[in-house]
Formats: sequence, C-alpha cells, structure tokens
Amino acid sequence: MKGTLGFTLAEVLITLGIIGVVAALTIPSINQKISLNKNITSLKKTYSVLQQATLKVIAEHESPEYWTIADNDQDLVDDIYNYYKPHFNIMRECQNAPGCWGYPTKYLNGNVYWSNHVAGYYQYSFTLVDGVNVLLDIYDAGNSRSFGANVDYPCPVFWVDVNADKLPNQIGKDIFAFIITKKGLQPAGIDIDDEDGDCNSGGNGWTCTARIIRDGWTIKYSD
Repeated sequence: MKGTLGFTLAEVLITLGIIGVVAALTIPSINQKISLNKNITSLKKTYSVLQQATLKVIAEHESPEYWTIADNDQDLVDDIYNYYKPHFNIMRECQNAPGCWGYPTKYLNGNVYWSNHVAGYYQYSFTLVDGVNVLLDIYDAGNSRSFGANVDYPCPVFWVDVNADKLPNQIGKDIFAFIITKKGLQPAGIDIDDEDGDCNSGGNGWTCTARIIRDGWTIKYSD
C-alpha cells in the first residue's frame, strides 16, 4: 500500500512562518502606496473644486486684484471665505477656532509649522463634505513669494489637508497649498523650477503642489 502524501506539522509551521514574514515586509509598503494614491485622488478632486469655485467667485466679485487683501485681518479673511462659501459643499465650519484642522502641522522636513491653533493667526478653517479640511489665510508679499508665485502683493492661500485629521499632517505629503493671485487659483510652486523650490527632504514642502501636477500627479521629492 502506497504511503499517503502530505505535510508534516513542522513543514506547515515553517511555511506559515515564511508567509508571515513576507506579509510583514510587504503589507506596510502596500498600505503606504494605497494611502498615497488616495491622497493624490483627493488632491485632484479638491483642486478641481477650488478651481471651479474661484472662477465663479471672480465672475461675481471681479479679479482678486480688486479685493481688499491684507495680512493679519480676520474680517478680510471672513469676507473672502464668504465669497467662496456658496460654491462649496461644507460639512462643518470653524472660522478662527479649533475643530477643522489637524495639529501639529509640520513642514516636509518634519519641523513644526503650527503647533496648535492660535487666535492670532487670522484664519478660516472648514471641512468639505468629502472630509477634506481646508484652511484659508492671507499672506503678505514676502510670504506670498515663498509659495513659488511671481507676486509682490498679499494673497489669499488655501491650505488643504486631503486626508482630514489623519497623520502625518505634513506639508507636501497630505497638506498642499493653493494661492489666489491676479491669475486666479494657482498651485503653489507654479512660477519656479522644481530645483528652485522647497519640495525636498530638507525643505518646507510649500511648492510641492505644482511639482506633483507637473510630474503627472505623482509625489516626487528632490534630494
């Protein structure tokens, strides 16, 4: 009588152990790729939403060059938000208060930009129905140029956190900037070459938005 073919308990345990090791090595990278893909999809959608809203706002309130824009003025930030509000599907509004933005907010290099909410920031934060957190702020001329746009005047800026309150809350990874200029809504970094921006491991990450779009909606960082 021929013997029955099969696996010993030791062989089964060894095989399961190998499968477990392979899974432990590959699942994190798979999850990271899925997360990046979700962030890019959300960024594309939010860019479209902001762009369409900006076109409507300009049609209703003329070009931003005719708006009253100045840094450190909550009333002006509120006015700009109210221009946009009818064109957004909003789940919650926080104005200049906690609840619609994740802290701490970090630069791409890991340093902290905003450690927590401070009333003196003069911002307006809100959450869209798809869960994207948005923060509206006004930056003066010097800071506006830091967004990689050829401007010499104060500009409103939309910061978007594409995965809501989830980590890493890091500019250039899940937080991206769009600047409103006389040309309309522009991704931060639009007017500079990638090598001149700060989308690198040691940088702030402010100019990553335009780079991601130029790179075919993929996230790449300079050395």
